[in-house]
Amino acid sequence: MSDDIPTDETDSADGGAIEPGRIERIAVVGAGTMGHGIAAALAGDGRFVTVYDVDEDALDAARVAIEDAVATLVDHEGHDLEDADRVLGSIAYDSTLSTTVADADLVIEAVPEDESIKRDVLGRIERAAPPHAVIATNTSSFSITRLADALERPERFLGTHWFHPPHIVPVVEIVRGEATADGPVRAVETLLEDAGKTPVVVEKDVPGFIGNRIQSAMAREAWALLEEGVASAEDIDKAVKGTFGFRLPALGVFEKGDHSGLDVHAKVLDELLGEINRDTSPSAALTDLVDDGRYGVKTGQGVYDWSDVDVPAATEDRDRQLLSLLSVYEERERPAPRTGSADDPADDPTGPDDPDGETSDDR
Repeated sequence: MSDDIPTDETDSADGGAIEPGRIERIAVVGAGTMGHGIAAALAGDGRFVTVYDVDEDALDAARVAIEDAVATLVDHEGHDLEDADRVLGSIAYDSTLSTTVADADLVIEAVPEDESIKRDVLGRIERAAPPHAVIATNTSSFSITRLADALERPERFLGTHWFHPPHIVPVVEIVRGEATADGPVRAVETLLEDAGKTPVVVEKDVPGFIGNRIQSAMAREAWALLEEGVASAEDIDKAVKGTFGFRLPALGVFEKGDHSGLDVHAKVLDELLGEINRDTSPSAALTDLVDDGRYGVKTGQGVYDWSDVDVPAATEDRDRQLLSLLSVYEERERPAPRTGSADDPADDPTGPDDPDGETSDDR
């Protein structure tokens, strides 16, 4: 991008109009779990990424993690070490925020999920970044509109919600705030497509956006089942991975409903919704673990015992399995059928072999 490109599609006080697809220099502010994965995902192919963290140790750890992530991606895509070196050569590290964002076309804030910290960092980013830069937050749950209150020019601000691990999971949610202009959305959408990601634009700023709202509903029920002793954690995880989770790379929620029959889908929901957990606070099964300092892999204990597990090897195995699913996702990814109309008989999903539209495959 050039410095005379503002963040709207129409002329503004800064002059000119944004040109989607011209994001070349990216700053990632925060070198933690999400930050280093985002950097690995976006670097290369003419894009240059600078990773910022005030903690030099965090930068050192990010450098090692990025090298591992890039090696994993390069191996999966069938490239050689020279390709990995080119990607790694396009990533820089900096512990000074002003120099990190000074020539950025896009700044992605990826600091801890604390609203006061994010607001402070976003304000500092805006003061140091060039006028044309798009500013994004990687929040998982905070309102984009509310975070935008920390900025003088909220029209160039949006959410880019990446999922862990960000260098592998294909979808990135682009979240509009109330003031977000169209230009930044189109520019980031093009950038993500060029980087091999699947952008999903969230048009309405709701807490948790799309993925986390649905995921949280599932998690609430899973923790409730564990607390009630319905099944062990191991068997609940097996049930998720080997039933509806197994289908998800090929069939989304609404595609699955159409395949099963919406009449049956409605009957099942009518039977079950009254029985499903509706708590508005996390399960005691979860909060007791947190209160005991059992946070999961990073503390060696969580739902499972990780104390004797080779975590780097386990992470590598996790990434290998996710990459195999990514291959399925990429193979199956296709335009969804057009949404149907009740007035159009051609849109009736009932097949000739099932004249009554009955099926039992909704479990």
